[in-house]
Amino acid sequence: MGRGRDHTPDEHREPLSGTPAPDRTPDREIADQPSRGEGQGSAPLLPEAQEIRPAEAERTRSERRPYPEIDRDRTVMLRESEIRTLAEVGTFRAVTATDLTRFRYAGDGRQAWRDINNLAREGLVRRRTALPKGQVYLTLTRQGRRFIEAHRPHGTDSRQVFYNGFVKPREARHDAALYRLYQEGAARIARDGGKIQRVVLDFELKKAVYRKLAKVSELPESEQAQRKQQIAEEHSLTVVNGKIPLPDLRIEYETAERDQTKVDLELATSDYHRDSLAEKVRAGFAIFAMREDAAPLRRAIGDPELTRDIFSI
Repeated sequence: MGRGRDHTPDEHREPLSGTPAPDRTPDREIADQPSRGEGQGSAPLLPEAQEIRPAEAERTRSERRPYPEIDRDRTVMLRESEIRTLAEVGTFRAVTATDLTRFRYAGDGRQAWRDINNLAREGLVRRRTALPKGQVYLTLTRQGRRFIEAHRPHGTDSRQVFYNGFVKPREARHDAALYRLYQEGAARIARDGGKIQRVVLDFELKKAVYRKLAKVSELPESEQAQRKQQIAEEHSLTVVNGKIPLPDLRIEYETAERDQTKVDLELATSDYHRDSLAEKVRAGFAIFAMREDAAPLRRAIGDPELTRDIFSI
């Protein structure tokens, strides 16, 4: 499948039944090794980011209203902006506070941190701070995911999947950058008059595609290629060199003409191999790279034909 991430069984777990224990354990380190594309040197993560308490927090307390928590005999006090932030973070599994402030709050850091701090106090969001740049990463707790599944913001597609927890320490930077990648794709869709319906991460595609591919090997060899092609078409994907490349991110949307379509985006990093990138290009994915990775990636690939259409985010 080209350059991809290892996944754990918990990635696709269904909501748990019964009454879960409160997810309020102290924050633990999530990274003590290099992230993809960061080169040498580790990025240790510190405990929970220092809480900021704006002076106006008390004056806006009345803006919050109670929401019942799932399977727990308590309510949480949240504003509508905090509900939407939960959905935003859960859609992408992990985001940075910097990107959330920039895109979700239009650069209003005081409002962003006011909401983040309250969500953390309520046990719905978990924070980590990475050195040396002090980048704060955010993800939902298990309870946060269960909460937003029950209290989806108005207009949220019922098929939208929400995630919680950092999957692998070394993937934190890449996973969080998918939120920035989405913003690039969403801006292009909006300029053309499109309306986004839902976001699909590779976790969801892998779950659906791999389940079907697992049964292909049981078929006669003469039928395997045909069945693999059918599976790819069922998910609007392409078979390349006998494999089905999966994008990091898919945006499903409605065009200005009311047609249903999608765009597949890939976030390439400096450790991509030439063959892997070639497969992604042949699969029709739009290729992006973080600015700091773009030049090293082009040098590593060494093929202008492959790298000329890589966009920076």
